Amino acid sequence: MSNFQEWFYTDNVDYRQGSPHLNHWPLYERLVATIRQQLTALEQVGLPLTVLELGAGHGGFTETCLAFGCEVNAIEISQTSIAGLERRFSQNTRFAASYDPEGDLAGISGSYSLVLCVSVLHHIPDYLTSLTQATKFLAPGGSLVSLQDPLWYARMDQKTLRLDSFGYALWRAHQGNIVRGLATRARRRVRGGLDENNPADMVEYHVMRDGVDEEAISTFCQSRFADSHLLRYWSNQSGLIQRLGDRMHMANTFGVIATGCQP
Repeated sequence: MSNFQEWFYTDNVDYRQGSPHLNHWPLYERLVATIRQQLTALEQVGLPLTVLELGAGHGGFTETCLAFGCEVNAIEISQTSIAGLERRFSQNTRFAASYDPEGDLAGISGSYSLVLCVSVLHHIPDYLTSLTQATKFLAPGGSLVSLQDPLWYARMDQKTLRLDSFGYALWRAHQGNIVRGLATRARRRVRGGLDENNPADMVEYHVMRDGVDEEAISTFCQSRFADSHLLRYWSNQSGLIQRLGDRMHMANTFGVIATGCQP
Protein backbone atom coordinates (compact mmCIF):
# COMPACT_ATOMS: atom_id res chain seq x y z
CA MET A 1 0.00 0.00 0.00
CA SER A 2 2.74 2.49 0.87
CA ASN A 3 4.49 1.83 -2.46
CA PHE A 4 1.28 2.66 -4.32
CA GLN A 5 0.84 5.84 -2.28
CA GLU A 6 4.41 6.85 -3.10
CA TRP A 7 3.83 6.15 -6.79
CA PHE A 8 0.50 7.97 -6.97
CA TYR A 9 1.06 11.06 -4.80
CA THR A 10 3.86 12.74 -6.71
CA ASP A 11 4.67 16.44 -7.05
CA ASN A 12 2.22 16.56 -9.97
CA VAL A 13 -0.79 15.55 -7.87
CA ASP A 14 -3.12 18.36 -6.84
CA TYR A 15 -4.87 17.23 -3.65
CA ARG A 16 -7.71 19.65 -4.36
CA GLN A 17 -8.69 18.01 -7.63
CA GLY A 18 -11.68 15.81 -7.02
CA SER A 19 -11.70 16.69 -3.30
CA PRO A 20 -14.99 18.42 -2.43
CA HIS A 21 -13.83 19.29 1.09
CA LEU A 22 -10.92 21.27 -0.38
CA ASN A 23 -12.63 22.69 -3.46
CA HIS A 24 -15.97 23.87 -2.05
CA TRP A 25 -15.35 26.73 0.35
CA PRO A 26 -18.59 26.40 2.41
CA LEU A 27 -17.85 22.70 3.04
CA TYR A 28 -14.21 23.40 3.87
CA GLU A 29 -15.22 26.14 6.30
CA ARG A 30 -17.73 23.79 7.94
CA LEU A 31 -15.04 21.17 8.55
CA VAL A 32 -12.58 23.79 9.80
CA ALA A 33 -15.22 25.06 12.22
CA THR A 34 -15.73 21.51 13.52
CA ILE A 35 -12.00 21.11 14.18
CA ARG A 36 -11.71 24.52 15.82
CA GLN A 37 -14.70 23.77 18.05
CA GLN A 38 -13.05 20.61 19.30
CA LEU A 39 -9.73 22.37 19.87
CA THR A 40 -11.56 25.03 21.88
CA ALA A 41 -13.17 22.33 24.02
CA LEU A 42 -9.78 20.71 24.70
CA GLU A 43 -8.30 24.09 25.62
CA GLN A 44 -11.17 24.79 28.01
CA VAL A 45 -10.55 21.59 29.98
CA GLY A 46 -6.86 22.39 30.27
CA LEU A 47 -5.39 19.86 27.85
CA PRO A 48 -2.34 20.93 25.84
CA LEU A 49 -3.01 21.74 22.19
CA THR A 50 -1.08 18.82 20.71
CA VAL A 51 -2.32 17.17 17.51
CA LEU A 52 -1.41 13.91 15.82
CA GLU A 53 -2.64 14.32 12.23
CA LEU A 54 -2.89 11.17 10.15
CA GLY A 55 -2.56 11.52 6.38
CA ALA A 56 -1.93 15.26 6.40
CA GLY A 57 -1.68 15.42 2.61
CA HIS A 58 -0.88 18.93 1.40
CA GLY A 59 -1.59 20.45 4.83
CA GLY A 60 -5.00 22.05 4.36
CA PHE A 61 -6.04 21.17 7.90
CA THR A 62 -2.54 21.20 9.34
CA GLU A 63 -2.69 24.92 8.69
CA THR A 64 -5.95 25.19 10.65
CA CYS A 65 -4.37 23.56 13.71
CA LEU A 66 -1.17 25.59 13.54
CA ALA A 67 -3.16 28.82 13.19
CA PHE A 68 -5.06 27.86 16.35
CA GLY A 69 -1.75 27.59 18.21
CA CYS A 70 -1.38 23.81 18.25
CA GLU A 71 1.73 21.69 18.12
CA VAL A 72 1.20 19.35 15.16
CA ASN A 73 2.90 16.09 14.24
CA ALA A 74 1.79 15.47 10.64
CA ILE A 75 2.02 11.81 9.60
CA GLU A 76 2.37 10.74 5.98
CA ILE A 77 3.33 7.54 4.13
CA SER A 78 4.33 9.54 1.05
CA GLN A 79 7.77 11.14 1.01
CA THR A 80 6.57 13.64 -1.57
CA SER A 81 3.82 14.76 0.79
CA ILE A 82 6.32 15.05 3.64
CA ALA A 83 8.54 17.26 1.48
CA GLY A 84 5.59 19.46 0.56
CA LEU A 85 4.50 19.82 4.18
CA GLU A 86 8.01 20.76 5.23
CA ARG A 87 8.21 23.39 2.49
CA ARG A 88 5.04 24.97 3.80
CA PHE A 89 5.47 24.71 7.54
CA SER A 90 9.04 23.89 8.55
CA GLN A 91 9.72 27.44 9.79
CA ASN A 92 6.94 27.04 12.34
CA THR A 93 8.55 25.64 15.49
CA ARG A 94 5.28 23.97 16.48
CA PHE A 95 5.26 21.80 13.35
CA ALA A 96 6.83 18.38 12.83
CA ALA A 97 6.39 15.87 10.01
CA SER A 98 6.84 12.12 10.43
CA TYR A 99 7.39 9.71 7.56
CA ASP A 100 5.47 6.49 8.24
CA PRO A 101 6.01 4.26 5.17
CA GLU A 102 4.19 1.22 6.59
CA GLY A 103 1.29 3.22 7.98
CA ASP A 104 1.59 1.48 11.36
CA LEU A 105 2.79 4.45 13.47
CA ALA A 106 5.70 2.30 14.64
CA GLY A 107 8.10 5.23 14.83
CA ILE A 108 5.71 7.63 16.55
CA SER A 109 6.02 8.56 20.21
CA GLY A 110 4.56 11.02 22.66
CA SER A 111 1.10 11.88 23.90
CA TYR A 112 -1.49 14.01 22.12
CA SER A 113 -4.77 15.67 22.97
CA LEU A 114 -6.27 15.25 19.49
CA VAL A 115 -5.98 12.64 16.77
CA LEU A 116 -7.13 14.19 13.50
CA CYS A 117 -7.76 12.48 10.18
CA VAL A 118 -9.51 14.15 7.25
CA SER A 119 -10.28 12.10 4.13
CA VAL A 120 -8.01 9.33 5.40
CA LEU A 121 -9.88 6.25 6.62
CA HIS A 122 -11.20 5.24 3.19
CA HIS A 123 -7.60 4.87 1.99
CA ILE A 124 -6.74 2.39 4.76
CA PRO A 125 -7.40 -1.36 4.33
CA ASP A 126 -8.12 -1.99 8.04
CA TYR A 127 -9.25 1.37 9.36
CA LEU A 128 -10.48 0.01 12.70
CA THR A 129 -7.02 -1.35 13.51
CA SER A 130 -5.47 1.96 12.44
CA LEU A 131 -7.84 3.87 14.73
CA THR A 132 -6.98 1.53 17.58
CA GLN A 133 -3.26 2.18 17.04
CA ALA A 134 -3.69 5.94 16.69
CA THR A 135 -5.85 6.43 19.77
CA LYS A 136 -3.20 4.74 21.92
CA PHE A 137 -1.31 8.02 21.64
CA LEU A 138 -4.18 10.02 23.13
CA ALA A 139 -3.86 11.47 26.59
CA PRO A 140 -6.73 10.72 29.02
CA GLY A 141 -9.61 13.02 28.10
CA GLY A 142 -8.31 13.50 24.55
CA SER A 143 -10.39 13.51 21.38
CA LEU A 144 -10.62 11.92 17.96
CA VAL A 145 -11.89 13.91 14.98
CA SER A 146 -12.26 12.01 11.71
CA LEU A 147 -13.95 13.71 8.75
CA GLN A 148 -14.74 13.25 5.06
CA ASP A 149 -15.26 9.54 4.48
CA PRO A 150 -18.00 7.98 2.32
CA LEU A 151 -20.94 6.44 4.14
CA TRP A 152 -21.52 2.71 3.77
CA TYR A 153 -23.29 2.50 0.40
CA ALA A 154 -25.83 -0.11 1.52
CA ARG A 155 -27.21 2.35 4.08
CA MET A 156 -27.79 5.10 1.52
CA ASP A 157 -31.03 5.27 -0.45
CA GLN A 158 -31.06 5.02 -4.22
CA LYS A 159 -31.88 8.71 -4.70
CA THR A 160 -28.73 9.67 -2.81
CA LEU A 161 -26.55 7.21 -4.71
CA ARG A 162 -27.94 8.34 -8.07
CA LEU A 163 -27.40 12.03 -7.35
CA ASP A 164 -23.88 11.33 -6.12
CA SER A 165 -23.05 9.39 -9.30
CA PHE A 166 -24.62 12.07 -11.48
CA GLY A 167 -22.52 14.75 -9.80
CA TYR A 168 -19.38 12.66 -10.30
CA ALA A 169 -20.19 12.34 -14.02
CA LEU A 170 -20.76 16.11 -14.31
CA TRP A 171 -17.42 16.78 -12.66
CA ARG A 172 -15.66 14.29 -14.93
CA ALA A 173 -17.24 15.96 -17.97
CA HIS A 174 -15.97 19.34 -16.80
CA GLN A 175 -12.49 17.84 -16.39
CA GLY A 176 -12.64 16.56 -19.95
CA ASN A 177 -12.10 12.92 -18.98
CA ILE A 178 -15.59 11.53 -18.47
CA VAL A 179 -14.86 8.56 -20.73
CA ARG A 180 -11.84 7.60 -18.61
CA GLY A 181 -13.82 7.97 -15.39
CA LEU A 182 -16.77 5.91 -16.56
CA ALA A 183 -14.46 3.30 -18.06
CA THR A 184 -12.66 2.99 -14.72
CA ARG A 185 -15.93 2.41 -12.87
CA ALA A 186 -17.09 -0.10 -15.49
CA ARG A 187 -13.78 -1.98 -15.32
CA ARG A 188 -14.03 -2.26 -11.55
CA ARG A 189 -17.59 -3.53 -11.72
CA VAL A 190 -16.85 -6.09 -14.45
CA ARG A 191 -13.70 -7.28 -12.73
CA GLY A 192 -15.57 -7.60 -9.45
CA GLY A 193 -12.55 -6.46 -7.53
CA LEU A 194 -9.45 -4.35 -7.58
CA ASP A 195 -6.49 -4.46 -9.89
CA GLU A 196 -3.59 -4.69 -7.44
CA ASN A 197 -1.23 -3.47 -10.15
CA ASN A 198 -3.24 -0.30 -10.69
CA PRO A 199 -2.32 2.51 -8.24
CA ALA A 200 -5.62 4.32 -8.91
CA ASP A 201 -7.50 1.27 -7.57
CA MET A 202 -5.27 0.79 -4.56
CA VAL A 203 -5.43 4.38 -3.28
CA GLU A 204 -9.17 4.90 -3.91
CA TYR A 205 -10.57 1.40 -3.48
CA HIS A 206 -13.43 2.35 -1.16
CA VAL A 207 -15.59 2.42 -4.32
CA MET A 208 -15.24 -1.36 -4.58
CA ARG A 209 -15.67 -2.12 -0.89
CA ASP A 210 -18.84 0.00 -0.74
CA GLY A 211 -17.71 2.95 1.36
CA VAL A 212 -16.69 3.01 5.01
CA ASP A 213 -18.69 1.36 7.79
CA GLU A 214 -19.64 4.38 9.88
CA GLU A 215 -21.53 2.26 12.42
CA ALA A 216 -18.49 0.05 13.08
CA ILE A 217 -16.42 3.20 13.67
CA SER A 218 -19.12 4.59 15.95
CA THR A 219 -19.13 1.35 17.95
CA PHE A 220 -15.35 1.50 18.29
CA CYS A 221 -15.53 5.10 19.55
CA GLN A 222 -18.21 4.23 22.10
CA SER A 223 -15.90 1.59 23.55
CA ARG A 224 -12.93 3.96 23.80
CA PHE A 225 -14.40 7.37 24.59
CA ALA A 226 -16.82 8.87 27.07
CA ASP A 227 -18.90 10.40 24.27
CA SER A 228 -19.05 10.23 20.49
CA HIS A 229 -21.38 11.19 17.69
CA LEU A 230 -21.54 10.88 13.92
CA LEU A 231 -21.81 13.80 11.54
CA ARG A 232 -23.61 12.93 8.29
CA TYR A 233 -23.41 15.45 5.47
CA TRP A 234 -23.30 15.92 1.70
CA SER A 235 -20.12 16.05 -0.35
CA ASN A 236 -19.78 15.88 -4.13
CA GLN A 237 -17.15 16.85 -6.71
CA SER A 238 -19.59 18.95 -8.75
CA GLY A 239 -20.21 22.45 -7.36
CA LEU A 240 -23.77 22.44 -8.70
CA ILE A 241 -24.62 19.07 -7.16
CA GLN A 242 -22.88 20.07 -3.94
CA ARG A 243 -25.24 23.02 -3.57
CA LEU A 244 -28.26 20.92 -4.55
CA GLY A 245 -27.47 18.11 -2.11
CA ASP A 246 -26.92 20.61 0.68
CA ARG A 247 -30.27 22.27 0.03
CA MET A 248 -32.01 18.89 0.03
CA HIS A 249 -30.27 17.96 3.34
CA MET A 250 -28.86 14.79 1.81
CA ALA A 251 -25.94 12.80 3.22
CA ASN A 252 -23.34 10.60 1.57
CA THR A 253 -20.32 11.43 3.74
CA PHE A 254 -19.61 11.27 7.46
CA GLY A 255 -17.33 12.30 10.24
CA VAL A 256 -17.02 11.19 13.85
CA ILE A 257 -16.30 13.33 16.91
CA ALA A 258 -15.23 11.34 19.95
CA THR A 259 -14.33 13.01 23.24
CA GLY A 260 -13.07 11.97 26.65
CA CYS A 261 -10.58 9.25 25.78
CA GLN A 262 -10.59 6.58 28.49
CA PRO A 263 -7.24 5.60 30.01
